[in-house]
Amino acid sequence: MSRFWPILIMLLASGVLDATTASAGPSGEPRTTSPVSRGPIHRAADAVVNRAADSEVHPDLIRKAIQKHLESEWGRKVKTVQVTVLEPADPVMIPGGAVELRVTPNAQEESLGRRMFHVDAVANGKAQKTIQVVADVAAMIDAVVVTRFLKADELIETGDLKTVGLRVHQVNHPFMTDQEEAAGKSASRPLPPDTPLRPAFVKAPLVVKKGDRVLIEAKRGGLSIRAYGVTKASGQVGQTVMVANLDSGRELRAKVVAPNLVEVEF
Repeated sequence: MSRFWPILIMLLASGVLDATTASAGPSGEPRTTSPVSRGPIHRAADAVVNRAADSEVHPDLIRKAIQKHLESEWGRKVKTVQVTVLEPADPVMIPGGAVELRVTPNAQEESLGRRMFHVDAVANGKAQKTIQVVADVAAMIDAVVVTRFLKADELIETGDLKTVGLRVHQVNHPFMTDQEEAAGKSASRPLPPDTPLRPAFVKAPLVVKKGDRVLIEAKRGGLSIRAYGVTKASGQVGQTVMVANLDSGRELRAKVVAPNLVEVEF
């Protein structure tokens, strides 16, 4: 027994005995495989590879994609669009590399408030995943409002108008956004200060009012007759009003042509 130990030690030192296992290769020949320890370094490398294969899409990136889509769809109907993503609240993992987000149009494109969106995550030209998004959508416009109290039929001048930000409840809102649409017209009803103007709140201005002294002009061919009269009603350009001839007292139907000028046919 004392002679066995020196021999065993010599065999191990020479590498005759090795801590390996054998298995059959593809051709059937035995092959030797050594056990490899996958320590922390290998596991960390694997995690990096897995993360690189996926893309993390944050809710803020989804919000920006929806906002850009709506701004493109709504054009000049509104000034700004505000989108708040409610779901998903956490980042979404998308397989593949860098992705592009595309919003699918739907029938509720003009609605505001809480809405559902379908957002496709596209990588390498292919849709990898469709994200179901719940978002709150709001829109702001530059609304034209009056700066002082205006009586019905009162002329609206440029100094009577200003523009303020206004949140609307629908994209096809009824409010005026261009001051030139209101300046020079008259109020169709009493308008308190800071009233957002709608097209129905203004009308063509009255160029003659009841009791105004006007020039009555009658034309036929190259013949023109003029006389002075008094209007019996107020009127806009193009409207017909009754006018009393100051010389004869006779009442005539005349068309309003301009301030202090009406025209009759004979």
